[in-house]
Amino acid sequence: MLNTLRAWRSQLLKGSLELAVLLAVRRERRYGLELVDVCREAGLPVSDGTIYPLLARLKTEGKVDSEWVDGESGGHAHKYYRITPHGEEVCQALLAGFRDHTRALERLAEVSP
Repeated sequence: MLNTLRAWRSQLLKGSLELAVLLAVRRERRYGLELVDVCREAGLPVSDGTIYPLLARLKTEGKVDSEWVDGESGGHAHKYYRITPHGEEVCQALLAGFRDHTRALERLAEVSP
């Protein structure tokens, strides 16, 4: 049973990580490891090995853009990501789809014993 739950949660994460990242960069720009922290704080078990390939794909697809920003007080530079207008449209569509899906599952849960 535990393996089934782990596998299911892994698939949920894979299917929702794009939406999670777009939501996280929606209001403010963020750098990669900051996105990992934000996702983890929200309860999503994300690693940097997962986030960077996703960010590269989102950038290629025009959903986010990036810029290098020098670190403060001599710290190292960070590559910050922010959502693009196209990414905002995609984010809205994904969020609507997620909400529809969640409502459908909630309706099914209400009629199930």
